[in-house]
Amino acid sequence: MEPLRCVALRPDPLEGDGSPVAFRWVPTLDAARAVLLSEEADALAVDVAAMGEEGLEAVSVLARAHPHLPVVAVATPGQMPEAVRRGARGLLAPPATGRVLAEEVLSAVRTHRAFREEVQLAVLRPLQQLRDLVPADGSPEGVLRRLVEIARQSLGADRAAVVTLSPQAQNLMVATVQRAGGSFAEHLWTLLPDRLTHARLPAEDPQEVLTAALATGDRTLGALTVFRTRSREPFGPVHRELLNLLGVLGALPLLQVDLVRRVQQANQSLVNALAYACELHEATLRGHSERLACYAVAVGRRLGFSECALQELRVAGMLHDVGKIGISDAILLKPGPLTPEEFETVKRHTVMGAEILSAAGFGDEVVRWVLHHHERWDGRGYPMGLRGEEIPVGARILAVVDAFEVMTAGRIYRPAVPVEAAVEELRTQRGRQFDPEVVDAFVEALRSGEARVDLESGR
Repeated sequence: MEPLRCVALRPDPLEGDGSPVAFRWVPTLDAARAVLLSEEADALAVDVAAMGEEGLEAVSVLARAHPHLPVVAVATPGQMPEAVRRGARGLLAPPATGRVLAEEVLSAVRTHRAFREEVQLAVLRPLQQLRDLVPADGSPEGVLRRLVEIARQSLGADRAAVVTLSPQAQNLMVATVQRAGGSFAEHLWTLLPDRLTHARLPAEDPQEVLTAALATGDRTLGALTVFRTRSREPFGPVHRELLNLLGVLGALPLLQVDLVRRVQQANQSLVNALAYACELHEATLRGHSERLACYAVAVGRRLGFSECALQELRVAGMLHDVGKIGISDAILLKPGPLTPEEFETVKRHTVMGAEILSAAGFGDEVVRWVLHHHERWDGRGYPMGLRGEEIPVGARILAVVDAFEVMTAGRIYRPAVPVEAAVEELRTQRGRQFDPEVVDAFVEALRSGEARVDLESGR
């Protein structure tokens, strides 16, 4: 293993004794600086005891010029305090043999590297916290609350505030965190720009203020500000640079939230458009998809679905019949019984719906649930004749709420029935056509009002 390298200032070279440090002895400060320009070093050593004031000056110059390298001073007890003040990171009393000096150099290098790593981690810590800045619900409010607390902690501020313009409503959002005794109080306002004074921090001691733009690229989204009372140590250049960095990195999740919302809105517009297209051919279908989706979400919530799964279930409910776009109205609006051939055509709507949603980029679960929402618990459904828990749970939910919605809303080929009669039919088919657990969850959701039905219209 290659030994550590050290440039050492000393009038006379010490005898080498097989130490793990490779010393390069130089007689003057200028010679040391010349060596450092052409060679790599891990540490510096100065024989202050032999060089006196010149050695102390060498410690000072080298410590300032090369802060990444620890300086070890060989000094008398009387010189040691001044050597430390000048920047020495290791001390050794003379006489210093090669091995003893090598051990002190190694110790100083280890300590200095550990200190530098801790400083680097301290700087990186707030940046690492920014990785989780976007909350699960994707709200800008959550980003602001987290960002303002990261800024306060990272800069040791008494208060911090962030102001940004809401891209949706063109309102200002203001988040603050401030010291309140031994704890910190958090506030959040959303207000019109001309009422920003309503969000001012309460006046207390005179404060030192440091502000950075919340900006990235050519977009400025707001401002990030930290406060300290003047009785404390003022902010320094490192604080300013760190706040500027937080301003740049803190803007990114706000842009991400805005982008996610725009994508969600575009997706919702697509879902609404497809659902509307499915309902155009029959007046009794108006609102069918929306009602069915609401019922499905109520059941999914009772069965412990996550928020993400509930959103997918809602989309599947809205688009469960999208495949009927490809089926003739002559069949869909036929008032009498369908022929076997016509029924086979209708049955294809589940596969066509899955194909449409897959091609449009919807998630795998949405596609699977739409594909299998006409399977039966007893295995007599379509398109694949799945049985029991072979059927995806989302599809089992859609099967129950679809049947209920069709019964209570009615169709051109069958009149609507009262809610109580529809519930009784679900119970009759419990364990035959429908998953018993899903039926029970839906009935409880109806009773509790989680799945609301307009009793007068049967919807």
